[in-house]
Parts: sequence; structure tokens; C-alpha cells
Amino acid sequence: MKDILLIALKGNRLPHAYLFFGNDGVGKDAMALELARVLQCEKQSNPACGVCSSCTKLKTLQHPDVRFITALPVGKGEKSDDSPLAKLAEDEVRVIQEQLKLKGSNPYYRVMIPRANIIKINSIREVRRESAMTTFGHRKRVFIISHADEMGEEASNTILKTLEEPPGDTLLILTTSRPENLLPTIRSRCQNVRFDPLTEEDIQNALVEREKIVESQALSIARLANGSYVRALELLQEDVAQLRQDVVAFVKRILGTDTVALSHDIEALSASRDREKVVHFLTLMLMWFRDAFVLTQGGEIINLDQQEDLKRFTAKFPSADLVGAIAEVERAISLVYKNGYINLVLLLLATRVRKSIQPENSGKAIRVQV
Repeated sequence: MKDILLIALKGNRLPHAYLFFGNDGVGKDAMALELARVLQCEKQSNPACGVCSSCTKLKTLQHPDVRFITALPVGKGEKSDDSPLAKLAEDEVRVIQEQLKLKGSNPYYRVMIPRANIIKINSIREVRRESAMTTFGHRKRVFIISHADEMGEEASNTILKTLEEPPGDTLLILTTSRPENLLPTIRSRCQNVRFDPLTEEDIQNALVEREKIVESQALSIARLANGSYVRALELLQEDVAQLRQDVVAFVKRILGTDTVALSHDIEALSASRDREKVVHFLTLMLMWFRDAFVLTQGGEIINLDQQEDLKRFTAKFPSADLVGAIAEVERAISLVYKNGYINLVLLLLATRVRKSIQPENSGKAIRVQV
């Protein structure tokens, strides 16, 4: 993928706009930033030299001809024609600046800005204004709209106008893990580039090279990362062993009779209102059920250290609809991403997973206090 895009760059065959789409954490933002670096590099090297003034500025996302657009909080009394940061408190602006610097230094970093739920119309109008200006270095101006699916209707219609009348010296790169949430007209006016999940080997090698961890630890994390380097970095910071034990305990609660304990589990997962944390937990649950299914088919599982537990599980529930359970967890993950009420999502998940694993108890509803 990288070679294809850089060859297009070398041959001066870049379109006016790209749409990079694929699973979360597979390198869409990283590739967008790499293209920006090559375009701005003063030595005109491919890949970028990394040491010139332009490359140095991009390491903290402070280059005047490169803008990284992401969701931002809405300020008190903010109007749509205000500057995106104009009505925000100083502390909020400081957090945003720090997050962008972290993103510049590590393109796989997940930007985390409190109260940032949408890409504001203000930000997109600023793109429109700046795209009409002359660039500082007489090179292309690059606008990267990360998680472009977070644009509201007004912002989407505004960026569409830019895509319909693109300035010649501007490159727009939209990235998303949910292209279906973008307007079809936006998708059709961009060159679409699909990013496939990373291989376990790619993730393992990157962890060893960049994070300086031993190969065995890198392999264990790579197997759990589900093709996402961002997820691999997050797993590196977590107590993965404990988290996987919590997942197994949650499954046992669902299939057991202690609804009070299940209620506590659901409440604990929901309490922080951290949707990414809930998604991480459900992703590990998804992998566990996936391993159970693969084991029944004689395939290679991810959680090798839990093989005996998985064997006992499949032996205890020979009639389990594991494909159905997997589908229910995937549905729950989708609902969490779509801002579904976490308590209700988890309760419905518990009921439906129990029905899939224990069809003989499908008529018994799970009643918990949430």
C-alpha cells in the first residue's frame, strides 16, 4: 500500500482527494501523515528525510501547510463562523495542542480530546478558507480529516463543495473506519484506498523495532491485536492477562445463575462511560468465542494459553451456536460505536449470548439491576 501511494506521488499522479478506509488502527492516519511529509520535505526525498525544517515541524504537527482535522469540543456561545478554538477554555486548547503533538510524534497514537464528539463545521470552513490561500513553501497544502465519518451534515456538505471545486495545489485526505457513514457523494469524489488489517508478523516486527520489547511478548500482543497496531500499543499498556481473565469471568456470569454478580459486572464496565474500553473488552470476548469455534473446527487459536479452558467450554456446551455468539458480540461492538446506551447493550448481549450458548435456556430472560 505504501509503495503504491508513493509511486503515485513520484509520478506526480496524485488525485485531489483520497479516502483511506479500513479497520481502526491499520495505518490510515500514518500513511496520510507520511504522504504529507514527503510532499513538504525540503530535500524532496522519498521517503521524507526526517531532519529538514519541514520534517521537523511535522513531527509536532506544526507545519503551516499541513492541517490535521479531528473532532473538537464545542465552546460556550460558539458560532459556526468562529475559529475552531476561539471559544474554548485555555486548558482545552492546551490539551488539543498536546494531543496533536503526540499524534505528530507517533502517527498511530489515538487522539483523545474530552468532549470531542463531532468534526465541527468551523473546522471544515477553515479548510475551505485556507485551501484558497497560497502555500508557504510553494508546495501542496495537505488537509487530513481523521475519522471523517464524525462530520455532521453541515460539515459534510461543506467539504463536499471543496471536493467538487478542488484547488490545484491542495490535497485532501479523509480517513475512516466507517465509510458507510459518509455521504455517497463524498466517497465518489475521492480516490478510495482500502487498508487491510495488518498481519501478526507486521505487528510483531513493529513492536520489537519501535517499542523495544522481546519477540515472545510482541507475538502474544500481535495475536490479540486483531490486525490493529493502535490496539497493539494499547494492549502494551494494559494488564492483558487480567483483562482476558475478566472476559472469561464475564462469560461464566452470563451462563450462570448469579444475576447479582452479572449486574455488578455490567455496572463496572459501564461506569467509566469509556466506549473504547468497552469495545476493547468486547473485542477480547469476540476473540474468545472465535477461538472456541476454531477449536471445534481443528484450526489454530489465538489464545494458546487458554486452550484447556476452551476445550472444557466446548465440551460442556456441545450444542452451542458459537457463530451466533460471535455475531451478537460484533453487534454489541457496533452499537457501542454508534453511541448505544452501554448498560442496555451489555444486558441485551448477555441475554442473546446465553440464548446462543444454552439454547435449552433460551426462554429464561436474564433480569439484572442496571
